Amino acid sequence: MIVDLNTFADSRGSLTCISTKKWEQVNISVNNKKFTFRGMHYQEYPKQEKQIIVTKGTILDFIYNLKTKTLEAYCLGEGESVYVNKDSAHGFLTLDDETTVTYLVKGKYNPSREKSIIWKDIPHLKTIVLSTCNEDDIIISEKDNEGK
Repeated sequence: MIVDLNTFADSRGSLTCISTKKWEQVNISVNNKKFTFRGMHYQEYPKQEKQIIVTKGTILDFIYNLKTKTLEAYCLGEGESVYVNKDSAHGFLTLDDETTVTYLVKGKYNPSREKSIIWKDIPHLKTIVLSTCNEDDIIISEKDNEGK
């Protein structure tokens, strides 16, 4: 679900107000290269909900509902945001070099309960990614590529 942020802009630039009352953690993902893929991540316990905000660059954002097995895909640019519910896996593919994504997270991180789904195993996700770039162009961690 797309989230509207309170952004105020003028000739100097902009200021975005983000309420932190709901969120327990703030993560910043800095991605040096275009076609970096991060995901598809979720956590079993405690389940986490997230708000994803693109602070620099452009991404293809993916939310995979673990209950309904449905995929949502969004193209998000700077200042755009989506909400990821606690029953979903999340990931993104950068479309620009030097892309930065901020995560607001509710639910304490538990590394022993973190899970990852192989992106190629999610219906339609492989098609979307490979219509954007060649598989050889994708920069992905071994953990994410193997679904660990």
